[in-house]
Amino acid sequence: MTFLILACAVPTPKIFYPFFVLIFYVLSVLPVFIAKRTTPGGETNPKTEFALFLTAGMVLSAFALPVVLAHTAVISWMACTLTLISNVINYSTMFGYAMRDEGFEAPYGGMF
Repeated sequence: MTFLILACAVPTPKIFYPFFVLIFYVLSVLPVFIAKRTTPGGETNPKTEFALFLTAGMVLSAFALPVVLAHTAVISWMACTLTLISNVINYSTMFGYAMRDEGFEAPYGGMF
C-alpha cells in the first residue's frame, strides 16, 4: 500500500487515479470466496474454474489500468511503475495466503 500511496503523491501531487486499482484488489477475491462457499467438498467444478477465470481477469485488469493511464498521459510513468510494484506485492501476498496448506484434499491450495 505504501507504493500505491507514493504513486499518488510523489510524481504529480493530487492525482489519485492509481487508487482505482483498490477496486480490483477487493473484487478479485470475491469470485473465489463465493465459489468456495457454494462448492461441496474440495472438488473442482465449472463454478470454481469460472471463478478462477474471473479472478485472473481482474488481476490482469489491475496491471493493465495503470499502463493505459500512463500511455494516455493521465498519470506519469513513474506513478505507473510504483502502482505496478504495489500490484506485484499485494497480489503475491494474496496468492501466498491462498496457497497456504489447510489440507491435502484441496486441489489448488487452502483457499481454493
